[in-house]
Amino acid sequence: MTFYVDALAEAKRYGLKVKADSTSNPILEENENGLIKKDNDHITIYVNPNDSLEMQRYTIAHALGHYINNHENSVFRETINNFFKTCDLYEQEANRYARKLLMPKEKIDFLLYSMHQTEVEELAYSLIVPVEAMKQRLEDLGYVSVG
Repeated sequence: MTFYVDALAEAKRYGLKVKADSTSNPILEENENGLIKKDNDHITIYVNPNDSLEMQRYTIAHALGHYINNHENSVFRETINNFFKTCDLYEQEANRYARKLLMPKEKIDFLLYSMHQTEVEELAYSLIVPVEAMKQRLEDLGYVSVG
């Protein structure tokens, strides 16, 4: 049993395909972390194979957030700015979904109170997520305030 949430399995549970972008025939543009694309009846999430495992997992969860929230668009292109520095409501909704999926309150509480992990970097490492995403999730939960 794994402690972290398996973003890939979650995407597959909803019938979405997940692929690493091809280096010989890339779909992603330079500096993109991923995209979710609808072709006919198939929805595929593409991730940047050069990104860290943490960022790839977050990209999958974020793209799944677009799908779950019924964001009507055939393509969502993702960059790090969409993940952490956006005012776009669709992107904010997808981010919230990704943070809740990958960093459930119960798991964070366990790490904080049972494992005594108090550093953001430790928490992010344990749940295999980007540090910036963990900071935002802790703020969502009211455990820290940024400002």
